[in-house]
Amino acid sequence: MESSRVYEQWLLTKASAEIFLTSNKKPELKTNVNINIKVMDNIFSNLENESAGSLFNTQALRKKLPEFIQEWHYIKYYLLEIVSNENSYRNFESQIFWLANDTNSFDNDLKNITVYLEQYHSRQLKVMWMIFVALAVVCACVSGGFIFYMNKLVKARQSEREYKKLLAESMENRESEKRDMVLEIHDTVIQDMVFSKMLCMDLISHQTDAGVQENLKLLTNRIVSALQQIRDISYGIRPPEMDKKLEEILESYITNWMAKTGRNVDFVCIGLESVKIQKSLKLNIYRIIQELLTNIEKHSDARNVRLNIIVSWPSLIMKFSDDGSGFDFQNAMEISDGKSHSGLRGMMERVRISRGVIKIKSLKDKGTSVNINFPLEDHDE
Repeated sequence: MESSRVYEQWLLTKASAEIFLTSNKKPELKTNVNINIKVMDNIFSNLENESAGSLFNTQALRKKLPEFIQEWHYIKYYLLEIVSNENSYRNFESQIFWLANDTNSFDNDLKNITVYLEQYHSRQLKVMWMIFVALAVVCACVSGGFIFYMNKLVKARQSEREYKKLLAESMENRESEKRDMVLEIHDTVIQDMVFSKMLCMDLISHQTDAGVQENLKLLTNRIVSALQQIRDISYGIRPPEMDKKLEEILESYITNWMAKTGRNVDFVCIGLESVKIQKSLKLNIYRIIQELLTNIEKHSDARNVRLNIIVSWPSLIMKFSDDGSGFDFQNAMEISDGKSHSGLRGMMERVRISRGVIKIKSLKDKGTSVNINFPLEDHDE
């Protein structure tokens, strides 16, 4: 298991609890919190097994893990209290304060142990290689070491599959939450704002004072502007209609994006008509492209974008490039803390869940290029 996932999963778990609290504890959002807690439990269980079953000297790890896992169980108790105990003595403000501040110590400790685990695994790999060379001299020892290694590899792959399955469920729940949120915004906020706009227009038609008329017109324009912004936000977070073909879904989104931003996208699809793609892969491709275009809109001065999606069995290849200002990819990943550049990590996570391979190249003032290869044999219907 990659040690960096420990901290990333903690950020997901903490965020799901915050979403649950800020949504007035909607019952349907409990599932996402519980799934993330379960993933964290699995991660710590795997770490305990790795520490206990390793061939190497793990005294330092064995000393650190029990204290840290005890701290996790303390935090997990309060997370479960948030989602399961409706009559908790903690009010909304204290629960939000606890999530934002009282977990800082655990957050820092988790960063430290992540660094330690990376160093520990690096040392493990070096020692494993030395032991492997030594055992190669004796056939019996080589056989025993091979069996041990294969057993560990099978368990690691099984753990990886379980992790991806749970994470995919978590993402599906988030898409469902987005869909419910958009419907609620449409049924409440947008309807109220449309009514307010109509009321202002009616007042303008019955108002004789020029000054008051002018102020009412300004107010109406503000309402119209805010209404459009809310609609744009709702459109951005709304899950697409996955029953449509991938090319149709992307063309619709790209056309709207070009009209809104005034930028140009050269979009070409080749071979998509020859395959049927699962909804999960279509959704991940859509969200990845959405993230790339959103980054251009927010952070880059790119005016032209090229996007090619090509089916070359057994792969689906996505090539993306722009003429923007570029960015320091390595630095962006290093300073990513779950808030800044979290979209970049989320995009890479979607690629990994779909068993894809991503390559990102970005140079200062020379634009950014992203190449992704998805294996179609895992996703063809």
